[in-house]
Amino acid sequence: MNDNRMKRQIQHSIDTRLSGLQPDPWLAQRLLAGEEKNMDINRSYKVSMIRRAILIVAALLALSAIAFAATKLNLFSSMTRYTNPIVPLDGAEELVETGLGSAENEWATVTVEEAAYDGQGAMALVRITPKEPEKYALLNDLLMDTPEDEYDIRIVHEERRAVESPHLQYSSYSTDYGERDVEIINEDGRKQLFIDGVETPLPKSEDEAREALIPYYLEDDVLYEAGILAHREMTRKDKKEIMGFEATIYPSSEDSPADIIVDNSDVEAQPDGSVLVWCDGYAEETLPDALNLNLSVALWVGDEQRTLDIPFTLTKTESERVARYAPDDGGVIGDHVRVRDVSVHFTPVRAYLTVDYDYEEQPDERMGVWLCPYDAEGNVITTDDGSTSESSAGEALGFYRQLDEMQSFDEIPEIIVLEAKVIGGESLGQCVCRITKSE
Repeated sequence: MNDNRMKRQIQHSIDTRLSGLQPDPWLAQRLLAGEEKNMDINRSYKVSMIRRAILIVAALLALSAIAFAATKLNLFSSMTRYTNPIVPLDGAEELVETGLGSAENEWATVTVEEAAYDGQGAMALVRITPKEPEKYALLNDLLMDTPEDEYDIRIVHEERRAVESPHLQYSSYSTDYGERDVEIINEDGRKQLFIDGVETPLPKSEDEAREALIPYYLEDDVLYEAGILAHREMTRKDKKEIMGFEATIYPSSEDSPADIIVDNSDVEAQPDGSVLVWCDGYAEETLPDALNLNLSVALWVGDEQRTLDIPFTLTKTESERVARYAPDDGGVIGDHVRVRDVSVHFTPVRAYLTVDYDYEEQPDERMGVWLCPYDAEGNVITTDDGSTSESSAGEALGFYRQLDEMQSFDEIPEIIVLEAKVIGGESLGQCVCRITKSE
C-alpha cells in the first residue's frame, strides 16, 4: 500500500470518526485567553501534554488503519473456515474492489459488496436482501443445516420407481468396500448382481441396499432404485414464505474467457434477514488484465421465479508471478507415474498449481492418483479440491493435467516436492521439482 493512499484512508477514517462533532466558533478565543492567563505554566508540562496528544493521535491512526483493513477482509473470511485453510498473504486486501453494482425487483435487492481478481481466479461477496423480511426467508442448499427452532421438516415419500433397463454396469468407490465393479442383470426371470465378477445376492429392501451401498433392491421380482424414495419438505414455524436463491457469475462478453465460472462456495444468514453469498472460481490458465463478468441471481417462491443481473468489471492490480519447475530424474514416480511439467501462479490471495503427468492406470487404482505438494522441509503445502483432466498431445499418448488451488508464498520456493498418492490408497513415491524460471 503506498503512503499517499494510506494517508487518504487514515484521514477519511478520522474524518468519519469526528463527523458527529459540532464546531465551536468561540473555542479559539477561549484557548487564546487561557494561554495568556497561563504563560507561566511549566514548559516541560506543556511538552509532556503535546507528547501525550501525539501518542493518542498515533493510536487513533493505527486503530483506523486496522479497522479499514478489517472491512476489506470479509471477502476472504470464508477461506479461513476450514481445518487447513488457504490463507491470503498480507496485502491481499489491495485486490479487493467495492461498490460494483446492485439491482432490485419486487422481491429483493442484490448487491455485489466486494470482489477480487488475481489474474487467474475471481471471488465475490454478494448480499441478497428480501424487500419484506417479515414475509420472506431466504434459503438454498448451502443453508440446509437450518435450526430446528425455525423450520418444520417433513419427509415426504414418493412413489417408488422400478428400473426398466435390462442391464446395469458401473464402478464405485467407498471407504467401506473400496473400488468395486458392479453389474446387474435385470431381465424377465433373471435378476442377478455381480460385484467384481462374483455373484452376490441382491438387497431385498431399501435398508439392505443402503447398508450394502448398492443403489438398487429387489422386491417381488421387481428391481427398484434405492435412495430416491423421499425428499424433505420444509416450512417456516413463523409462517414466512421460503424464497429460494442461487447466484452464479460468468463472463459477460465474447472477449472475456469462457472457461471461468464463479459459483456459490459459502452462504451465511444475517440477523436482518439478508444472506451473504461467497462466490469463487478460477480458470485453467492466467487471464487478461480486465475481466467482464455478470452476476445472475435466480430467486423463486413456490412456482414463481425472478432473475436479477448485475454486470461488472474486475481489474487485475497485481503483477504476474509465475514459476516453472523441472522434476529430477525425469519425473519418474514408481513404475507408472511420470511428472512432465510443473508451474505455479503465485498471487496474494492464493497460488494455482498446474501439473502435467503421465499415468498408466492399474487394476487396483480405478480412481487414479493425486499429486500432493510439499515444501523442501517436507511440510505439506495446503491445497483445495482441484480437478484432473485427460489431455491429448497431438499423436502422442494422452497425459493428465491436475489443477489445484494452493497456499501462496511471499517468496517463490526454489523446490516443490510432489507425492503421488492413489486416491483412497497408499503413496507411490515422490519426486523433487526445482525452479527453472520465474516471471
